[in-house]
Amino acid sequence: MPNDQYKDEVIDPGDSASRFAKEICSRSYGNCPAVVVSSPDSGGFRGMVNFGYNDTLYREMAHGGLKQTFQNDGAGGKPQFHGLLGEKEAFRGLGWEILTMILDDLARSGQFPCVVANQIDVQGITPENLSLFNAMMEGYGQALAQAGVINITGEIAVMKHSITAFCNTGDPAELNLAWSGSCVGLSRESMLIDGSAIRPGMPIVGLHEHGYRCNGGTFFTNLLLLLFGNDIVAMRKNPEAMNFVRKLTAPSISYARMICQAIGWNYDGTENIHAPLHGLIMGIAHITGGGVWGKFGELLPEGVGACLNNMPVPPEVLLQAQQMANRTDLYLPDQQAYSTFHGGCGMMVVCHDDEAAESLLRISRNQNVVASVVGETVESNKSEIVIHSRFAEQQLLSSLDME
Repeated sequence: MPNDQYKDEVIDPGDSASRFAKEICSRSYGNCPAVVVSSPDSGGFRGMVNFGYNDTLYREMAHGGLKQTFQNDGAGGKPQFHGLLGEKEAFRGLGWEILTMILDDLARSGQFPCVVANQIDVQGITPENLSLFNAMMEGYGQALAQAGVINITGEIAVMKHSITAFCNTGDPAELNLAWSGSCVGLSRESMLIDGSAIRPGMPIVGLHEHGYRCNGGTFFTNLLLLLFGNDIVAMRKNPEAMNFVRKLTAPSISYARMICQAIGWNYDGTENIHAPLHGLIMGIAHITGGGVWGKFGELLPEGVGACLNNMPVPPEVLLQAQQMANRTDLYLPDQQAYSTFHGGCGMMVVCHDDEAAESLLRISRNQNVVASVVGETVESNKSEIVIHSRFAEQQLLSSLDME
């Protein structure tokens, strides 16, 4: 009887990976006291699992004070750099990308992340790359625990001819994938944060980021190909190229759990009205695609601008990328750098007053998150944002120049 090639290349490897991913899911079921997991399925990653909430939350839902909310996103092109590097330690941190993108988008609105489901589309699972996949899922399990969320279920699809990467050479040891996910959370109208209460004279706290945070992946790919050529085998042997790629795989920082606790979410989903920043956070921008100009700019209400005169020095990988780009046709002026990248802050938080800002800085220190006051809101008819640049040109930049 002839070998079943589809079974050998797709079904069996996918099922093996799915069983391991299911173990990671099962370990996460106690991560969030707000959630009650019932009738856990014994199947693979995609097996059906029922979940609900604790009795206190159900009673609040029945009276209309608590609702469910939803968010979805993906890790973008960042997994390509993990595939190019091919190191287990890098893959171990990849799970933070999907979690950071969806959890922090919920937290920026004052909502509470609870339950994650995700989709991993992979070019292939092979004996040669299985250790990378396992390291990725083990790291993902640790990230779930630290973030305080449950991965209820998911899907692993082996898509040999659909999933690829710029660095794909056909080597079975490579692990090329795309990762997306969604999150169900909780929302109280009294705790929502939408920026509408922002007024001039409010301090802005930046939560620092040491990596590139899933915005700018296409730019980095183009930069690598321009500088080091299309020969991926040669690129992997180039120390300058691979040292830079290693920096691109630094895990993003999720601030979601810290922010939720600070504004009044208890771990079991109930409200703590005595939380240090309950009612004192006026707006939060999650700085991803569109950078500071886009993501912080869309937060500001009409007639309010910002003076960002104390932005942090961007992380080394962003400064190096700008320096490398300026050797090519991808020349990146500071003005554009703050729209391509986050500029050093993964989140920017508008606080009610200086006391609230100091409280957030204190909480950040206790959570080992580097933070600083980066500026303040100002009165502005055109909602102008002014940045004292910390990129190469060190210029005074204006959002009005982006129009």
